[in-house]
Amino acid sequence: MKTGICYEDAWQLTTVRLVSAAESHCLSVICQTYWNEITRLTASCSTDVKIVMEQLATLYLIYWALERSGDLLRYSTISEKDLNRLQERYEELLALIRPNAVGLVDAFDFRDEILRSTLGAYDGRVYERLMEAALKSPLNDGPVQASFHKYIKPLTKGKL
Repeated sequence: MKTGICYEDAWQLTTVRLVSAAESHCLSVICQTYWNEITRLTASCSTDVKIVMEQLATLYLIYWALERSGDLLRYSTISEKDLNRLQERYEELLALIRPNAVGLVDAFDFRDEILRSTLGAYDGRVYERLMEAALKSPLNDGPVQASFHKYIKPLTKGKL
């Protein structure tokens, strides 16, 4: 409006930034609430539980910082060096959490029948389950789908 544009036009020209600002604000509230709740809920837990839950919370916060790194670089004092350190910490946390991953997922107590996943089933037969699921897929009814011959093979000009 300072440039002489009417209110409605100024609003229209800033909507993309306003949406991004609103998303960032909501994410900030979610992250702050998550951190506060993890801190509150683990206050009376063992040290080991506190450590793992803090690692998860930190992983979540860093994940979102990295996802919104463009906004952070643009609108805050964070530097590329800071982002590189966040990426390194993110990868360190993944390695630290990995030994507890099965236990963390099992803590939710979802039965295999509810998850209906080829991965993470209690029996540990990941590859067998993946193969069974692939064989059940209609895409694998025949050796080659008709759509391949119709659409893709002509593009390869006989190179396949």
